[in-house]
Amino acid sequence: MPRTRFIISDLHLGAGDYLDDFQQDAAFRSFVETIARRRSSELIINGDFIDFVGVTLEKTVSKPFQRLGCTEAESLHKLERVLEAHRDCFLSLRRFMEDGHRLVLVPGNHDVDLFWPQVRDRLLEEFGTPDSEHFHFEYTGIYRDGGLYVEHGNQYFADSAFENFTHPFLRDPKSGELRLERSWSNCFLEYFAKGMISERSPFINNVRPIPNMVFMGIQDENWWFKLVYGYKLLRFMSKVGFPPFKESRELQRRRREGRLDTWGYSLKRTMDFISGRARVELQGVEDAERVSPELPEEEEGETSELATDGLLLDSLATREDALSVAARDLLLSDQDIDVVVFGHDHRYYSNELQPVLGGKRGKYYINTGTWIPMLFLTKTKRQLRWRDLADESLYQQLLTYATVKRGLHGYAASLRRFL
Repeated sequence: MPRTRFIISDLHLGAGDYLDDFQQDAAFRSFVETIARRRSSELIINGDFIDFVGVTLEKTVSKPFQRLGCTEAESLHKLERVLEAHRDCFLSLRRFMEDGHRLVLVPGNHDVDLFWPQVRDRLLEEFGTPDSEHFHFEYTGIYRDGGLYVEHGNQYFADSAFENFTHPFLRDPKSGELRLERSWSNCFLEYFAKGMISERSPFINNVRPIPNMVFMGIQDENWWFKLVYGYKLLRFMSKVGFPPFKESRELQRRRREGRLDTWGYSLKRTMDFISGRARVELQGVEDAERVSPELPEEEEGETSELATDGLLLDSLATREDALSVAARDLLLSDQDIDVVVFGHDHRYYSNELQPVLGGKRGKYYINTGTWIPMLFLTKTKRQLRWRDLADESLYQQLLTYATVKRGLHGYAASLRRFL
């Protein structure tokens, strides 16, 4: 059993072009080398490790508005491009396992391609073909070990949910070949958002919520831009409708009983924005009022690079976003879960300063955020416009991760930054 688990998510390794949001290769290698100096470490990469959605191919038979995605050969080709672009990152993980540590991959909505056998075998080959003691791919999408529960979290959002996440394949009715199922958001990004991305404005992948970003561009750009993308948006919505795909709606109703978010944002807030009742502004005011914790005491032998300096934490009991609600349900269930770790929405969070829920102590929820630069369009003093999105200084990049340890009195979980 590992002494310490380190959990990260949403690295989004791409093909090394302007669509690739991961520019932290050196920091990632240093992070892996740092945790490898510990004894019996386990690194869990909780979804969206590889951004297959963001890797383009010269030719693909995927059609707009369809749930049918890549073939196995196409996904394998995408993996080769990512391996070539980030060779040192994969080499560092290989050395991590060769040093006796364990790597766990939990799939997310951007890397369901890892369910293809040939894709997974090629990745294992890059890792030096480790045995099951040193590498584990979580086929169920949910990693459980004792009181620890780790899930990417995309299935709690209507736009990124899959009808069958553990077997995301569909049969092409015309050719008969097997293809990946695409989530609603993957379909939307490939058809609509990618057309807005260029070498001059690659920032679009890093702005959330997506509806705010889309409507901001339509409102503020020139008339030609408005006509082209206004038409594309209307055409997409007329063909596909609001998320999820109609085939998955019953599944999602059962999963979250109508509490699913759309685009990682509540449907009410999305419609408020469309109707003009909500403002598009930069995150800042509310977060600035929250208390930043003191740096916790570090375990003997742990390097000072692993820290929590500057992270903003608050109470889980007051949060109503989809993942916080799901975390509360899990922690208060009869499944003996003490630590829940999600990713997916790119918003880091921890209740480690108040790990009490429903009168039960030692109940932790952590969202590990992302390693790519992000700009969240929420309330602030200063209202942003479309042209402001090109300002790199507005984007926040925190190399966040979670640590989970089990002691005599239960689990202890913490959200940290790699500095």
